[in-house]
Amino acid sequence: MPPSPPNTEEETESLDSEISTIRAELKALHHRRRILTNSLLTSRPLQRLAKSHLPSPTTATVARTAPTWTDLSPLLHTSARHADLNHHRIAFATTAFPFTDPAPGPSAVKDLLGVRIDICARDGAYVKPYYILLRRVGLHTTTTAAERQQQQQQTGGRGRGNRVLSVHRHTVPAVVDLGALERVYLPRGKAGDAAGEEEEGEGEGEPQHAKEEAAPRKPWKHPPLQQNLRGFLREVRRQLVVWHVRCDGVRYLRERLGVVRRGGDSDEADGVWERDVLAEDPTQETKIAKNALGIVALGATAREAVYVRVEWEDGRVGRFKISNAGLVERAVVMGDHGRDKWMEAVMTGGNGRLETLLDRLRKYAAESKVSAAASVEDGASQTASEA
Repeated sequence: MPPSPPNTEEETESLDSEISTIRAELKALHHRRRILTNSLLTSRPLQRLAKSHLPSPTTATVARTAPTWTDLSPLLHTSARHADLNHHRIAFATTAFPFTDPAPGPSAVKDLLGVRIDICARDGAYVKPYYILLRRVGLHTTTTAAERQQQQQQTGGRGRGNRVLSVHRHTVPAVVDLGALERVYLPRGKAGDAAGEEEEGEGEGEPQHAKEEAAPRKPWKHPPLQQNLRGFLREVRRQLVVWHVRCDGVRYLRERLGVVRRGGDSDEADGVWERDVLAEDPTQETKIAKNALGIVALGATAREAVYVRVEWEDGRVGRFKISNAGLVERAVVMGDHGRDKWMEAVMTGGNGRLETLLDRLRKYAAESKVSAAASVEDGASQTASEA
């Protein structure tokens, strides 16, 4: 009999599996090497040896032909720079740096001011930094020729008297309304113009001469609004920190209950599958593992993580709001017989912290079981006495 043709599909799957295994092993080895290298470079004996090889001020005039310690050990130099960066992140959460616009097209302003915001997550690691690029723009105010000449004399002819900061580009997520914060902390006009911008939508149909008559005729009574860059950055970082605190709190609750992902070794037919909007892959379907509290679903309703939806196996559905301080501010639980006021009081009671929500629910469940058992015993004893 002729030999049967080889099964190419099985061989391909086997080779793909071997390649995936080898890649996973290489990734694990690279990670272990990185950890061992960092541990060795940060050891005290090596740090003392590096300090002993630093050039002294008296030998600064010596010819630089001899190899220095940084030339002999570039890894140590890189590790020192990384340590300095970590120390800077711990001490200063916001860093400003000059930046040049790399856009090839013609631009009025190429020199930008960059700001990096570092935020530490719940696991102690820093998340991907957020960047804000600021540029100088002209004020949207009408000045006479005499006023412009006076401003040029005051600024030395550089023409920067009517230039203020404005957001050019940023990587801040949409959960932070950067436009509203910019209008509050980085205004680009005078006090009279700011009031006119708020009523711009109401006066769109007015003719041009009416708008000119509505403009302030005494500009010296409306001084320019002062920009507060420090307050702007402080408020942006505060809202980012609040958002991360809410997201970490929701993830913490889900981790304590147990999260099962689609395609795992569990029964995919049971449970309520949903998509976690806070996960790295929002398309991945997950469900809450079976637990003593009877919670079958728990997750944020939107990416802002302000409201969280909870569903129990008995059909009750609840929703609670997380405050900026990480407290359960309000809660609503609906069941077959209307609102469950006791459960709402438990969710918002105690210290109100989001991290202890499951502990309060467990305590309430245990007390409910004890009271139910006591009522059953009382009913049985009463029935026996009547008999």
